[in-house]
Amino acid sequence: MSLELYLGFIAATLILCVMPGPVVTYLVACGIRQGPRAAMAGLAGTTSALLIHMVLVLAGLAPLLAALGPWAEALKLIGAAYLVWLGLQAFRAPYEDPHLPVHAKGHASAGALYRRGFLISVTNPKSLAFYAAFFPQFVDPAAPAGPQLLLLAVTFVTVGTLSDGAFGLAAGKLAPYLKGEHAQMLRNKITGTVLVAAGIGLALSRR
Repeated sequence: MSLELYLGFIAATLILCVMPGPVVTYLVACGIRQGPRAAMAGLAGTTSALLIHMVLVLAGLAPLLAALGPWAEALKLIGAAYLVWLGLQAFRAPYEDPHLPVHAKGHASAGALYRRGFLISVTNPKSLAFYAAFFPQFVDPAAPAGPQLLLLAVTFVTVGTLSDGAFGLAAGKLAPYLKGEHAQMLRNKITGTVLVAAGIGLALSRR
């Protein structure tokens, strides 16, 4: 693989990652609601799911999963429904007094944030089909495909994790300015609305 081809892949990956989707929306919501550490816990979950997707792509299972038809659509709808459920939970969340001890608040644990991020990311079969079509465009047919695909997968995970993490951390840094009751309730409404919209958008998107 030439350096020009590899740099082109990095540029294309970065453009794809900065386009807001279900993962970015979830991490931003985590950061605003519970701060940078919560966003990082969610990021660990989404990155774990991304690693599984990369393994499946490298193993050659993406075309099989993309051909599952109605089953793949059902998996996508499960992920969309979960996003909507999280959005409704955020929309209806009560005011949390910032002066109360952390354990007294209705914050999700790091494990729960991890599991939610994992589920949101792993239940998107559209990603598998996309990776299977996207990666071969940057593989040099004159060289062995295996090592090239491995390099592309590692690069994609690295760029995606850094990009998604930046969104989550930025949102977390703004969280201290959103602790007042009025600002907090508005924050919950915005977070819930965005998550519900992302879930609906995912459900309506074509495979």
